[in-house]
Amino acid sequence: MSLLDFIMRGGFLMYVLVAISVVIIAIVIEKYYQIHKVRKANEKLSFYLAQQDKPENIRAILRIHGQSSPLGLMLDKLYNADTDDIKLIQESMEAVGNRELHNLEKGMDWLSTLSTIAPLVGFLGTVIGMVQVFMNIQGQGQNTVDISTLAGGIWVALLTTVGGLVVGIPSIIFYNNLVQKLDDLAKDMQHEVMEHEIRYRKMLEKA
Repeated sequence: MSLLDFIMRGGFLMYVLVAISVVIIAIVIEKYYQIHKVRKANEKLSFYLAQQDKPENIRAILRIHGQSSPLGLMLDKLYNADTDDIKLIQESMEAVGNRELHNLEKGMDWLSTLSTIAPLVGFLGTVIGMVQVFMNIQGQGQNTVDISTLAGGIWVALLTTVGGLVVGIPSIIFYNNLVQKLDDLAKDMQHEVMEHEIRYRKMLEKA
């Protein structure tokens, strides 16, 4: 029996699960691409900044390579600050970092919701299918129940539970992995920003 046969036998809710799986796949691909793109941009910027020790050179690099990088947008608040109050600068960088991370997290709530809903949709389909099976049994009468028909109705009803788990389990795994990648990205940016704060203070002392 082909995958299409399983979907068709599972009924309407199997099509709902297919739609959910398509949305989940789209979100997962988009999030992995965004995180990869941001990480590469941050790494590229860090590489260029590591070779500079003058504020004017750092500012020039931030103008060229920093606008496409969350790290660059944060460091721009440091090296182009209108004040020497490091506390205000830190708050400004933190606000930018939180905004950029929030943008990266968009869609994660949908991924979490759909990964939770998928098994429930599958279970709902099974319950509906079982209700229909027992309604048919009642309609046939006690002495005319066909065991093969009963078994066939039950396994068809269970198809949606299988479908819900097939969709739900991988999506939970992907969700947790994406959350971890976002957390690692945030920690890497925080570490980089702290190192630049130290460099910035040394520059101010020399000036």
